[in-house]
Amino acid sequence: MTGGPKGRVEASIVAPPARDAVTDLAEWLAGRPDADIAALLADRRDVASPIPAGFPVLAARLSAGPSIARAAEDADLLSLAVLETLIGLGAARSPVSAAEVYRALKGRALKTQVTARIRGLRARALIWGPDDALRVAHNAREALPWRTPQLTGAAAEATLEGIRAELAACAEDETTVLRRLSEGNPVGRTTAAGDGAPPDHPVRRLLGRGLLSRVDELTVELPYVVGALLRGESPAEPAQLRPPVLDGPAAPDADGAGAVEALELLRHAEAVLELLGASPAPTVRAGGLGVRELHRIAKSTGLDDARAGLVLELLAGADLLAAAMIDEDMIVGPTAGVDAWLRTPAPARWADLAATWLDLRRRPGLVGTRTDEGVIGPLSPNARSTVAPLDRRAVIATLAETPPGTAPAITALQAAVRYAHPRWYRRLSVHSVQQILDEAATVGLVARGAVTAIGRAALDGDRQSVAAAAAVALPDTVETFLLQADLTLTVPGPMAYDFAEALALVADLESAGGASVYRVTEASVRRALDTGRAAAELHGFFAAHASTPVPQSLSYLVDDVARRHGQLRAGVAASFLRSDDPGLIAAVLASPVAVELALRGIAPTVAVCQVPLAELVAGLRAAGFAAAAEDSTGAVVDLRPAPVRLPTPRPRPPGPAAPTAEHLAEAAAQVRRHDGGARSPAAPGTSGTAAVSLLDVARGMSRPVRLGYVDANGTASKQVVVPTFVRNGQVGATTDDGVLRVFSLHRITDVAFAD
Repeated sequence: MTGGPKGRVEASIVAPPARDAVTDLAEWLAGRPDADIAALLADRRDVASPIPAGFPVLAARLSAGPSIARAAEDADLLSLAVLETLIGLGAARSPVSAAEVYRALKGRALKTQVTARIRGLRARALIWGPDDALRVAHNAREALPWRTPQLTGAAAEATLEGIRAELAACAEDETTVLRRLSEGNPVGRTTAAGDGAPPDHPVRRLLGRGLLSRVDELTVELPYVVGALLRGESPAEPAQLRPPVLDGPAAPDADGAGAVEALELLRHAEAVLELLGASPAPTVRAGGLGVRELHRIAKSTGLDDARAGLVLELLAGADLLAAAMIDEDMIVGPTAGVDAWLRTPAPARWADLAATWLDLRRRPGLVGTRTDEGVIGPLSPNARSTVAPLDRRAVIATLAETPPGTAPAITALQAAVRYAHPRWYRRLSVHSVQQILDEAATVGLVARGAVTAIGRAALDGDRQSVAAAAAVALPDTVETFLLQADLTLTVPGPMAYDFAEALALVADLESAGGASVYRVTEASVRRALDTGRAAAELHGFFAAHASTPVPQSLSYLVDDVARRHGQLRAGVAASFLRSDDPGLIAAVLASPVAVELALRGIAPTVAVCQVPLAELVAGLRAAGFAAAAEDSTGAVVDLRPAPVRLPTPRPRPPGPAAPTAEHLAEAAAQVRRHDGGARSPAAPGTSGTAAVSLLDVARGMSRPVRLGYVDANGTASKQVVVPTFVRNGQVGATTDDGVLRVFSLHRITDVAFAD
């Protein structure tokens, strides 16, 4: 790597284990107290079920590559450096003391920090043994996100200045190779990696200058620091292993700003639900909504496409939107739970959306981006991501480690997140971290670059505490407004749902925000009267909720509209029209609308037609006649269509409950009871997960195993073989005479090391 001697090529991280590595780990585990074994089972739950049949089986499971990788997901950069150092010092073959690790990392991290990482790695059995005889687990290199040393050796001698100088001196063909690896998989296959390749090949030149590392004769790897610089990022100095100090300017009143964003989010969610309730959106063949539908929803609700996409994803994640087949068409609309949700207090609704966003297994930021398959729309299968919740929690949790109200720079935050989760460095780019922060700001978990109180509460996962934090941040709801002589009214705060619904019926929204402004018009008063409300009810509503005197002009408007409202009465013939004023009926029959609606007078005060009642009322209003609809008893009825409600999706099955301390203690005791307290060097009969783990370990070590097997005829046999592959329910193994045989995993009765 850059900074090392010219022509030096790094070897890949390969550490052949001693043949007794798993057996020695089993013996070390057997010597640990049950409390330590219980803590290990709690940390590495994938090895705890079913309960291992003794310490050799537990050791085999702990040594399996996939289990090692899972156990290292939370390891920070210094932990990986300690592990890489131990591998480089040969701890896979023979013991290494902690003092050797301290010397190797001297000046790059504090001794106390290294000691803490050794303790943490040992607690998860990624390393084992006392401080004077540390060993790394078999397959320990699976814990590292790279295949060549990148935290030790020549990598530690490099500097960012030196790497930049080498990059600036690259020829065009060299830069092309580096760019391709930095934008995709950093590992590349090429015949130029071998020593016999022409020295003028760009890969050979890059290897010689340390900008590429050689894995083997056919494989090279781009060091992650080089890739970060090529992508325009700001990585830390390669030798720096101390945890970064995350600091920044103070963000004034972050909680208040977050509450404002939350109110906007709730308002936009209500607008989208109302729109889709009146006009559900059809899905596209590939799944989800199309770009045209996204544009329609965004335009109708006054949002931009990105925000509309995020709101749609949140509502679907909270089971407030769902897809269902209606009249042979798949549509997306509100679910049956929407009405109850809209009537819950705002803090609880905010808590629902905040928790939904944190655990949403989708990437809303992908909505609107173009792929080879086209543009990704809301709810598209292409936006699914199982790691999205992990990334969000990593970013918000790292930001939450700063003092309340601190807003660090995005580059500093990304560096801190990558330090805490170096295995995720490929997906935790500046762009992805910024995208997470933008979404968190929309949801109200982050405001002005700092974590809000509800953001800190949401990380704990308790919705009651989240709702409590939201209740503190959000202002109280109001049910009053300021009435002006120009018939505008201002609501000085958030409204309860029933009050907002009643106000929206009698007035038109002109501007929304912390203080919403409505205007009462002739059309809005008629709309309220159309639903069966009387003029006296409207006068009472304004008088009860106005904090200022009701303008006389508003009273006149209500009375005037009410006096004219309902003089024409439409019913069913298919429909009919009646009025106590014969002149009004005559005026309607003389107008062009009578021809359009095929109206026919049957009496001075009655006319009939064959169009439906709703169509009759709408046609008359378009022609300037204010008609009210009535039912068979003469009562005014509301002709507004009921919003669509789809079945709520079935609740997702809960994940497995975390084992209690009592269960873990009993599991540890059961492991020991199975061995009778002995330190057996061989694995007893195994099956299922344990058998796969042991066979995988034996394959990696080229170690023979004694296999119990029952063939298709029911004949049982014992065979000594060396596993060569374990996949797709089959085990390939070679016998003593070199013959390759394939065994079905479900027919294996027991497995044990043969030596």
